[in-house]
Amino acid sequence: MVTKPDQPDPWLSAIRSAGTLVDPPDWVRQRGQHLYRARNEPRHSLLERATAKLIFDSRQPGLAPVGVRSAGTFQTVMAGSWQLLYRGGDVDIDLLVRPDQDGRTMTVRGQALSLIGETIGAGSVEVLALDHQQTHRPAETQRQPMMRSNLEPSGEFALANLERGHYDLLIRFGTRQIELSDVEL
Repeated sequence: MVTKPDQPDPWLSAIRSAGTLVDPPDWVRQRGQHLYRARNEPRHSLLERATAKLIFDSRQPGLAPVGVRSAGTFQTVMAGSWQLLYRGGDVDIDLLVRPDQDGRTMTVRGQALSLIGETIGAGSVEVLALDHQQTHRPAETQRQPMMRSNLEPSGEFALANLERGHYDLLIRFGTRQIELSDVEL
């Protein structure tokens, strides 16, 4: 049996007439309706996570994949520097790694570029130390970033004075997070 929205179901009427059911206050009913409505609406605030994959390393011999810029004068102007290109979902992250004059530290300049023409927008970049002596990596929430940098609206960022080693980079913008795992500097 179908009832109209403004008329209660017959079983509910029978229970009310027996005096065993009390109507909730209006604020409780409105809160319940609000919670039900919110649960059925699409969620736009969920964090979208992607793990980026290394697709080009200028230190490795062989041909660059299609779409990677030619090193050209890069190798002559920036002796000792190298380029890494990662792809995470529909975003490419281009890293230029340059040894500092002290020989112990590196400067990384990077840019996140959308492959579908969207603007990356402002965000942050976090550097997490990676210890290869551990048998397992601690959960992300337990690892504290050792360095943070701003991600400019153009997708550009810079990380200075990183010691040689292995790192995870977390790039966050909007509702997205892209992780570059085990980046060797």
